[in-house]
Amino acid sequence: MAKAAILVIDDDKHLVEVIEQYLSAQGYVVYTALDGLHVHPMAIARKPALIIMDVDMPMTNGIKALEHLRADPKTAAIPVIMLTGVVSSQIYPVIERMPNVSHIKKPVSLEDLLSMVRVYVHEGA
Repeated sequence: MAKAAILVIDDDKHLVEVIEQYLSAQGYVVYTALDGLHVHPMAIARKPALIIMDVDMPMTNGIKALEHLRADPKTAAIPVIMLTGVVSSQIYPVIERMPNVSHIKKPVSLEDLLSMVRVYVHEGA
């Protein structure tokens, strides 16, 4: 039986592929996109149990995409793990004021990411 669906969004195609393969091998159903513009429509269409999203992306950055998700009752409760290559002061206020949001610094350890996934996505979900 497949585990929960996870939406992975990052403009680094190679990283998206690596995360997709790793989480798929763990039994998760993984959907992907390469820019922040697709986060909200994909979240509505796919109803993921978790979103893993880069902060710095083209078209719509991760912070704006997160704010858009939280403003819509259909997507407001979806947990989000923000990926960031640069820890900046812009991400911390967002994380502090929004529920179910955490972050992990790039380069991403797949084992650490899986541990975070398991915090938000309960087995059998």
